[in-house]
Amino acid sequence: MFGKLKGLFGAKPTGGPKKPGGPKTPQPTKLRRENLDRRFTIISETSQGSMSRVYRAVDNQTGRTICLKVQDRAKTDAASARSHQVGRPTEGEIGIKIVHPHVVRTLEFGETARREYYIVMEYIDGVSLQYIRQSRGLSLPEKVDLLVQTAEGLAAVHAAGFIHHDFGPKNLLVDRNDQVKLIDFGLAVPNTPAFRRPGNRTGTLQYMAPELIRREPTDEKLDIFSFGVMTFEFLTDKLPYETGSGGNNSMALILQRINTAPLDPKEANPRLPDPLCEIIRKTLARRKEDRWPSMALLATSLRPFGTEKDE
Repeated sequence: MFGKLKGLFGAKPTGGPKKPGGPKTPQPTKLRRENLDRRFTIISETSQGSMSRVYRAVDNQTGRTICLKVQDRAKTDAASARSHQVGRPTEGEIGIKIVHPHVVRTLEFGETARREYYIVMEYIDGVSLQYIRQSRGLSLPEKVDLLVQTAEGLAAVHAAGFIHHDFGPKNLLVDRNDQVKLIDFGLAVPNTPAFRRPGNRTGTLQYMAPELIRREPTDEKLDIFSFGVMTFEFLTDKLPYETGSGGNNSMALILQRINTAPLDPKEANPRLPDPLCEIIRKTLARRKEDRWPSMALLATSLRPFGTEKDE
C-alpha cells in the first residue's frame, strides 16, 4: 500500500509549546536564527511548492531524522498581505501549539541565516490519503478507521483555537502503522473575529465551503465541510460536486457550490449504510448552521462504522 511519500509539512521556533487554549491577539515573536547548513544534513528533497521547499534531513545535534521545511519569506509575507492576514501567526507558531497523535509534531521553528522561515517537524514515512484512496485496497471499515483518526486530528486543531483552512487528502499522511497525520498549517488562521471576517478566500477549491466562496464570515465549520467533501470522495471515488470537466473548471465549481446541492452519497455509492450517508450529508450542509457542531462529535459518530469500535 505504501509506494512513495507524497507531501510533508508542519513546525515552529525553538522553544516549548505554549499554554493550551485558543490563541490571543498575535504578538511578534523573536525567532531563533539558525545556520541550516551546519545544523542539518539534507538526505533528500521530498517536495517543492511555490513558497517552500521540504526536505528529509538529519538533525546533527540529535542524530534524529526529521522533516525540514524552508519557506521563501518574501513570498510568504506577500501572500499574507494579499489575503489581508497581516499579523497572522507563522506556520511554525501555529503548528507547535497543536500536539496530538494525528497531527504532525512541530519540534522547532525559526529563521535561517538568510532570514527565511524554517520549521522542523517529525518525519513521517508514509503516503498521502489520496494515494490510499486511489489504491482501492481497503474495506469500508478500514477506510472509516482512517477517517476517524483524521477527524480527531482536525478536532485537535480546532481545540487549539485554529482553522486549518486548506483541509483535504493532500494534507493527510498515513504512515506504515496506518496512523493518520494531519500536516501543513500554511493557510491556517486563529479562530478569532479578526480572521473570521469575509474576504479570505484561500484553500483548495474542490474542498472549499460555500460560505468561503461567497466571501461570507467563516469559522471552523468550513473545515467540517472540507472534511465532508474528502469523506464523500474517499468512500465513493467521486466528488460531491461534479463539473463534467474532470473537476478542473474553476468557474463551474464555484457556481455549483453556490447554486446547487451536492450529490447524494447513497446515489454515488449505493453500498454505503444509510446512517453513514446521513452523517456525510450533515457535513456537506450548504448552511454552516446545519452541519455537525464539532469535529469531535463527528469523530464519535463515525466510529461505529469502523473496525475499532471500542476506542
